[in-house]
Amino acid sequence: MRLRHLSLRPFRNFDCIELDFAEGGAVIVGANGCGKSNILEAICYQSIGKSIRGARDQEAVPHGKGFFDIRGQWQQGEREHPCRVFYGSDEGKRVFLDAAPLPRVSDLITHFQTVHFAPQDVALVLQFSAQRRRLLDILLSQADIDYLKALQAYQRLLTQRNHFLRSLGHRGFDPAEREVWDAQLARPGALLRHHRLRTLVEVLADYQQATNVFSTGQETAGLLYADQQLPTTALDVPAQEELETLFRQQLTDAFERERHAGHTLSGPHRDGFSFTLDGEAADTFGSQGQQKSVLLSWKMAELRLLERRRGQQPLLLLDDVFSELDPERCTHLIDIVDDFEQVILTAPREPQEVLGERYARIDLQ
Repeated sequence: MRLRHLSLRPFRNFDCIELDFAEGGAVIVGANGCGKSNILEAICYQSIGKSIRGARDQEAVPHGKGFFDIRGQWQQGEREHPCRVFYGSDEGKRVFLDAAPLPRVSDLITHFQTVHFAPQDVALVLQFSAQRRRLLDILLSQADIDYLKALQAYQRLLTQRNHFLRSLGHRGFDPAEREVWDAQLARPGALLRHHRLRTLVEVLADYQQATNVFSTGQETAGLLYADQQLPTTALDVPAQEELETLFRQQLTDAFERERHAGHTLSGPHRDGFSFTLDGEAADTFGSQGQQKSVLLSWKMAELRLLERRRGQQPLLLLDDVFSELDPERCTHLIDIVDDFEQVILTAPREPQEVLGERYARIDLQ
């Protein structure tokens, strides 16, 4: 999968810009504040249908405008597919593929996959549990449409169950009504937990391999889910039915506390997922360079997972990736990404690292 052309008319700081991308990739060079990161964000809009930064659509509308319009030309095999994401303050968001409207914005995620890294993600992802869950949810939604559907159903039912909890106040209630809400939430919730565990088990080897390259074998990387070690193999992951039973018991045990709190206190929306180095939390004990290496290693594992699941490589987007990496880690990174079909990088100036001839230079003024 390759991106051949991108048109922003307008988007964030760009009134109009047309960009062509070489087959192997590109390095976008320009001063800070000129919009390099905005270009990568626009590309991600065409894969996940929303801002990779977690920003609201309205925030990407340029000042004085009422809309943004992102158009791309993607190549899959021998075929090219035009893609368009349009958002208007009055019209809302609409997406088009091959000039035809898609029923749902989320349908884009089944067509084009991207893996995105930005330096600011290091602090957000490693220090905040909600950002780590978002990282995992975006990956799994791109990898498996069933996960995306379950996530959407879970979020909808969670909102409804929270409304039910708030409506109780101090009044009495029928336990059968609570059991109905618990059962409805537990089904998609168990699927989310099952898929998360299986995926973390699957990506662990790729993640550790990439970490070993960056650290030259000096650190042992690990992953935790819900503060627990992962199952040894995918066969050891509890069945979905077992996870559903356990989740329903969690909801039953926490009900009185949830009733007073007015919201659901346990479930996939609260589960922790974290990175470790030598058995210690990476966000607490890792240096800045180590933490960046951890997230980069995770991104390499993401790409390999999507390649296996989707049968094609996603587009790799690396924003200001060489900052705060020592020369040795920079060299290792270049060696790793050389295996990927198309890579788009940004840098404030021509990188001193030897990128090779595969990267066409795009200068932003």
